[in-house]
Amino acid sequence: MDSDALGDRIARCVISQYKALPKKGKPAAKSTSAGSNQKHEWTVLAGFVIYNAKNDGFECVALGTGLKCQHRGQLSKFGDSLHDCHAEVVARRALLVFFTNQLHSHHHTHGSVFVARSGCETNQFMLCAHLRLYLYTSQCPCGSAAAAAVAPDYGDQLDGAPNKRRKTNPNDCSLISGSAQIKPGRGDSIPTLSMSCSDKIARWNALGVQGGLLSNVLQPVRIAGIVVGDLFNRDQIDRALNQRIGKGECEIYSTKEPFERSQSELLKRYEPDDIITADASVYWYLGAKSSVALVSGSKQGVKVAKGGATACQPPKQRSEICKLSLFSAYCNKLQSINCLDPQDPTITYKQAKAKATEYQKAKANFLSTDEFAGWVHCPDIYESFTVDGVYLELESSLSKD
Repeated sequence: MDSDALGDRIARCVISQYKALPKKGKPAAKSTSAGSNQKHEWTVLAGFVIYNAKNDGFECVALGTGLKCQHRGQLSKFGDSLHDCHAEVVARRALLVFFTNQLHSHHHTHGSVFVARSGCETNQFMLCAHLRLYLYTSQCPCGSAAAAAVAPDYGDQLDGAPNKRRKTNPNDCSLISGSAQIKPGRGDSIPTLSMSCSDKIARWNALGVQGGLLSNVLQPVRIAGIVVGDLFNRDQIDRALNQRIGKGECEIYSTKEPFERSQSELLKRYEPDDIITADASVYWYLGAKSSVALVSGSKQGVKVAKGGATACQPPKQRSEICKLSLFSAYCNKLQSINCLDPQDPTITYKQAKAKATEYQKAKANFLSTDEFAGWVHCPDIYESFTVDGVYLELESSLSKD
């Protein structure tokens, strides 16, 4: 199969799964004041696909949409909402739920994407040898990968900020040090703590998409290839995702498969002034009962006191992909299959990640390079919560997962 055909096949796999999801949270046409035209929302779609060499099959296992991120004044210290709702980040969070469920399934059904590593006390599982993980995104990731791209009318990507219409670069991120960038990063925007998607994907390529928490039980799971739709520039993407980490082996593919709610597709039918960025995000993972819509980092319809909240959201109101929910699933599901020793109920999310010593060493090396030395670390106050959502004051200075 040639590279273009492979890219199209992966893209179709994610797009078809997105089309099968309910309408809630998806971009739509919005009515405005009487007599004016409707505004049509656009978004970015990203998804993870697993290729099975035994049957030459592709299966979408997680996806997400979104364009927004939270500024510092909107963040919760209880880990019960998302800081970053860009599509690639939402999709990766959904992938972590899928991974956790698959580790649990391995014990009960032996139908997992993971295989146990015999004779190992740590990192007991790894991705099956006949499986490969791919990432699709309908538009080039923001940051360094999109440095050469120009979008005709990109709009504001910061939740809670005016949606001013203006021509700009989709690489609308602030340079920090080396080539590391934060989003959205414009001079007229409130600062965020979210690194660009290019930086995050480069980090996943270097350390694995499983992150610090699951590294306690998983060998690194790396992306075999990325498929990019709009604003594709192979050399720029390769530099951002592979060359910056020195040893990147992520294959790069383009696709012409149309995503119906992309900016480029809507511009074929509507005037630029009639197109706006979508407020909501959607996530889904294989095995989920349905997709879930998010607004401002929390489940759509849930009212949350951002920044000044004195208690975390009740479990039923939290999304499965917030840090607190991921931490809870990690502890409860993996302890139930004796994959983890019983956890001290006072251990924090940050402390649990720190136990993955090999991952932490690799992360420290990654962040010491000139390219990523300016990485903005998540302050301790946003990772000092227990599995029960209790916030604890800590003096630890470990960095963001």
